[in-house]
Formats: sequence, C-alpha cells, structure tokens
Amino acid sequence: MFRSLCLSAALVLTPTAVMAQTTDREAVDQVMQTMMRGFEAGDPTLILQVLNKDGVVVGYSPVTKALSQISAEEWAKGFPGKPADDEDKRHRRYEILDVTETGAQVKVMLDYPRWDGVDYLALAKIDGKWMIISKSWSGKSKPAAP
Repeated sequence: MFRSLCLSAALVLTPTAVMAQTTDREAVDQVMQTMMRGFEAGDPTLILQVLNKDGVVVGYSPVTKALSQISAEEWAKGFPGKPADDEDKRHRRYEILDVTETGAQVKVMLDYPRWDGVDYLALAKIDGKWMIISKSWSGKSKPAAP
C-alpha cells in the first residue's frame, strides 16, 4: 500500500512542477551560499545582495531580557567589512527545511568560540528573485576558552 501511495503521489507531479521545485531549491541554495560568504568575509555588501533591506531581524536577548528587533538593512550594516579575528574558529552550516513556489525556510547553525546559536531564515520569491525577508535568532554565550 505504501509503495502505491508513493507512486501515486509521484505521478501527480508534472515534470514541470518537479523542475520548478529543483530550480527553486537550487536558487535558495545559491542565496544561502552568498549569505555564508558574507558571514565569512564580514561583508555587508554580499549580505545585502540576498537580504531584503525591508526585512526584519528578531531574537530574544538573555542579556537584556528583552526582544530585539531591527531592520535587516541595519543588521547587515553592522558587519565590519572584514572577517572576524577568530573566523578560522567559527563554524556554520545550513539546512534548507522547505521550499515552495514562493517561500522557503532555512535553518542556520552557528558554532562560534563565544556563541552557540541557531538562525531561522524566511525567504520569499519577489519578482522572480529569492530574497531573505526575515531572520530570527536564538542562542547562548559560551564561556571564554582558557
């Protein structure tokens, strides 16, 4: 029964629908590769190529015990224009969780010497181009290494 259900579901997708999904997933992956290069280089210009300037960045700060919300443009401009001094010790990876015709969700795992966090990025296809429209973050500080 399970085999026939899978086969039936596969037959419902037309070759065009499957091609569009693959193309959209690849486009989302390209956006994420640019975003990762921006993180690595500390380059706001790269980040703003894939980040909608009217988007939002939101998270809860355990330090201030408050919700933090800034514009995506303001957040991107906080990058110094050069790699972080400890860039060689920072590790990032992402997982594309879902892609539809017009929206996508990506999870980014951040393992830095002083920070362990997760970002969830929402992407939208705007005028045929995939853009990050929101970033929500969570994480915690790590103790300084001896």
